[in-house]
Amino acid sequence: MALANLDFAELNDKVKEAVGAELPLVDELRAEVRKLNVSKLGERPCKAIAPVATDGGENRLSFEPVNLEIIRVVDSNGTDLVQEVIPLSLEHAVFASYAGRIAVLQKLLQALGNLRFGDLSFYVGSRGRADDERHPDLRAQVRAFRDIVEWAVILDLASRDWPTDVLLLRDGLLRTKVFRLGTFPLLDRAFQRCFTEQSQPGKHRVYLVGVAKTSAVLSKLGLALSLEGTFDKDYSCYVEMPRELEAKCYNFDRTWLDTAEDQEPGEASRYQSFGRLHLVKLSGMRTAPVFPVDLPVWLPAKERRMVLEYVAYDARDNFPVIGYPHSLQKAHEYAVMNGLEMTVIADMMIGHLLAGMPPEATEKILRLVNLGRGLVRGGARHGG
Repeated sequence: MALANLDFAELNDKVKEAVGAELPLVDELRAEVRKLNVSKLGERPCKAIAPVATDGGENRLSFEPVNLEIIRVVDSNGTDLVQEVIPLSLEHAVFASYAGRIAVLQKLLQALGNLRFGDLSFYVGSRGRADDERHPDLRAQVRAFRDIVEWAVILDLASRDWPTDVLLLRDGLLRTKVFRLGTFPLLDRAFQRCFTEQSQPGKHRVYLVGVAKTSAVLSKLGLALSLEGTFDKDYSCYVEMPRELEAKCYNFDRTWLDTAEDQEPGEASRYQSFGRLHLVKLSGMRTAPVFPVDLPVWLPAKERRMVLEYVAYDARDNFPVIGYPHSLQKAHEYAVMNGLEMTVIADMMIGHLLAGMPPEATEKILRLVNLGRGLVRGGARHGG
């Protein structure tokens, strides 16, 4: 409908009526937020490390019909922990094939009880409908595969024998839907087993923390938190989210909220989270952003504040995202594959394509490349 044809007076009345129907929810959430116990947070030094997977929009190369996806995980020191290039014109089994080439992924399968790769997820390696004769599009599965690889890297780092205590930061909360419901508890127990083994005398601990930039809880409570000035403090602070209030913020997926603590005795373990949610302001600035932070449910209660203070120390005086952990910011910077890097890799791809073609095809291929038709560099598509 054209803007000029809108009846703004009638529309305004209807919007007013609809907003009025929603206002009681705002009042309800404000009442809940007033009950939150805000705790002051100090700072404690600790070696911090964060692994981050390169985003899919930044590492895709396409020169139809040749399509490649770079799977890369880098840490906050700039170390490449995983680097693979996957062809996307093959069958679904390509992921299982390449999983065999990624050492940390094989260690993950072993840690989960010598599982097969196909036991990890419904989202990777599935053939879809049996009657679908079309060539498979594997791009939809790449993100799930990348997430699995990132979890494998995190578990590998968590299991290492470090010379000092380590704060291990995951880019996201300690929950995921990429693993099967029956498989995720195995992942939970693998991390818990690492932490328990590190509690022995002479060992150093790895404290795993999940930090997100947003969440359904923060989105739902954002207005109420702002109106009540919950985090309007001139110091770092946090609240541990009550389970009942967290549950009100989901529409509603129990496996995203439930942990091993919520399983009934004798019940089959089926859940997708091992995080206890906290909302944390990691900067002393009153206007600094608040971040959702997951601590493992099996982390002893007496150590939770200490671990959050490790995170606050890592986030001190940070820029450009005030109050966001330095290690995660550095990992994101290293993970980005910029235009120059992608151009070099694209030239590699074209060079190998030319090597596999008859000499008389060289000029035609280079002409298409120079016109920019179908070639993706640095995540931006140029031409047709």
